[in-house]
Amino acid sequence: MLSVAEAQRRILAVISTLPSVETFISGSVNRVLAEDIVAGRNLPAWDNSAMDGYAVKASDVTGSSQRLRVIATIPAGACEVPTLLPGTAARIFTGAPLPEGADTVMIQENTSIDGEYVTFHRAARHRENVRQQGEDAKAGSTVLSAGRVLSPGDINLLASLGRSRVSVYRRPKVAIISTGDELVEIDGPEPGLGQIINSNVYALAAAVQLAGGVPVITPPVPDNPESIRNAFLSARSADAIVTCGGMSVGDFDYVRDVLRELTSDEYGFWKVAIKPGKPIGFGTLGHCALFGLPGNPASAWVTFILFVRPSLLKMQGHTMVLPLPRRARLAHALKAGGARQNYLRIAAYRDASGELWVDASRNQSSGALTSIANADGLAIVAPSAPAREEGDSIDVLLLNTRVDRHS
Repeated sequence: MLSVAEAQRRILAVISTLPSVETFISGSVNRVLAEDIVAGRNLPAWDNSAMDGYAVKASDVTGSSQRLRVIATIPAGACEVPTLLPGTAARIFTGAPLPEGADTVMIQENTSIDGEYVTFHRAARHRENVRQQGEDAKAGSTVLSAGRVLSPGDINLLASLGRSRVSVYRRPKVAIISTGDELVEIDGPEPGLGQIINSNVYALAAAVQLAGGVPVITPPVPDNPESIRNAFLSARSADAIVTCGGMSVGDFDYVRDVLRELTSDEYGFWKVAIKPGKPIGFGTLGHCALFGLPGNPASAWVTFILFVRPSLLKMQGHTMVLPLPRRARLAHALKAGGARQNYLRIAAYRDASGELWVDASRNQSSGALTSIANADGLAIVAPSAPAREEGDSIDVLLLNTRVDRHS
């Protein structure tokens, strides 16, 4: 059996970044920039006031009780700005252009008004409260580099530069196929004896969306090789196919054999030293990456996180794609590790000091749906790891940002 790390390495070695597309900036957040952004203008475009107050020449306000005549009022958005004469001041508001002849803004809290005159209560400091032309970004400078994951702040910057569209890597289209004669549709009649609702596809579709992909759910495929083969061939225009079920060694587990047949020599593997989720497969069908995941809900969830999600991230231009473990303390004792690397569903919380704790005392059956619904992440128990006591440290993969919201 392959180790988890080796399986990840083999898969990611085959995955390529998708071509770039141009999109409106409003739809580009969390996507990877595919071009360098060069400022086509200065930011700010002109010297402007950072505060409400009075525009002056610093050399005209050399001490407290200095008194100047106010000759103009300059609001934000002013299109015409007077020239400031020596020994005068202009009332100015935040964002308004600084008048020629001024080099400083004195905030209004340090002044008092008497008719058309303003008295300053301290000396001015040259250039205080002035946003200088180009101090944020100079025309011709690279302000965002290709490979950056765009944030709301980046979107603000792009808009300020007059960029309504930007080049980012394309979102992968992911076909989700589940197999099994026992599967029935979610809105159909009440499942009969031996039937179950086709729930895994909706969980996988949600996981694809969170990873930035575009899921396409297909109807359940019956347990026969021809139907499975046709489903795969029909979906091969997608960037990835994620199947669920039929990967083990049962008499009706045909997905493994069809995957091997269609991907030929490019077929990857079907056993990884992992619990849950040992029987998984990977191959390529033309340009399409094909992932064969187990049918048990927890197995499908864990293997998606470890193998499919990193691949979808790489397709979109991300470079940090593998989930990063962090250390946490155990709220309960754990048994020693077995032959495979075990991923335990956990609840996570922080104590009063902010230290991270995890609780793995829940049903760890690969078919337990509630343990997935309530999971904040996964605790990693390495093969043959020693037993651990309450308070010992362990590596965990956090999957719920709620845990870190107040950290």
